Parts: sequence; C-alpha cells; structure tokens
Amino acid sequence: MKKIVLAVLIALSPMVAKEEIKMENPFLHEDHFPGGYFLMSDSLPHFMGVYMKRGGMHKVKPSKEQEEVIEKQFEKMVKIIMKTAAEIKELETTLTLEVINEGKNAKDVSEVLDKITNKRKDLTILQIECLNVFKKTLTKDQYQLMKDLAIQESKKR
Repeated sequence: MKKIVLAVLIALSPMVAKEEIKMENPFLHEDHFPGGYFLMSDSLPHFMGVYMKRGGMHKVKPSKEQEEVIEKQFEKMVKIIMKTAAEIKELETTLTLEVINEGKNAKDVSEVLDKITNKRKDLTILQIECLNVFKKTLTKDQYQLMKDLAIQESKKR
C-alpha cells in the first residue's frame, strides 16, 4: 500500500506544483520539472528518480530494511523538492518577465538571482544527501547497479 501511495504522489506532484505557478514563461524550453531545478541538474545523477520511477527498485531488489531507509529518504525529500522547484520556477519566470517586459537590468534583479541560486543550492545539497543514503544503504553490487542505471538514464536525455 505504501508503494502505491508513493507512486501516486510521484505521478501527481508535477501537476500539483504547476498549479501553484500563476505566470507562464513563454521562453522556457523543455521544462524538466522538478529535476531541472537543481544546481547541477545534468551533472549529478538522480538516483531517487531512477529507483522510484524508472524501475530501479525492481532491478536492485533491496531488502526490506534497505527499502525502508530509501523510502524514508524519499518521504523527506519529495515535499521539499516539489515546493522548492515550484518556487524557483516562479522566481525565474518573474525575473525573465521583468527583464524582458520591464527592461530591468542585472543590478535590479540581483536579489532574485541570489534567491534562485540559494534555492538551487539547497536542492543540490538534498540530492547529495540522497546519493549518500544510497551509497550507505545498498551493497557494493546494488550500488554499482544504481550507477549503471543512472548512466543509462542520462543517455536518454
């Protein structure tokens, strides 16, 4: 039952987050929500996404204890990630529209840029924590399999 609730939460979370954003950025291309809102979105692997959404859980075959540790991390992360990514998207949209439509310069939007940077950094710190949980929780072979799956996933982008 817990897995079903987690799967539903994962599936619906982008739709819920998108509802919060009132403005649309007409210049935004291929919005990879929420994964694209990390500071290093294309450099660090998204193990949790591979594990929960891309079949990694079935391939890694974690023990009950390992599964509980990973699910606990997921429960901790998902709300923070969705909320922060939505905030970043809204800040970026505001910044873009202010620069394009109102002619604001870099100095005018410096505070917003700092907020965006700090929020992206916070998400990346959370991502690093997540990677560390996988490293500490999985066996050497399971962890190697997660790395291999993440590499395969990154080639699909």
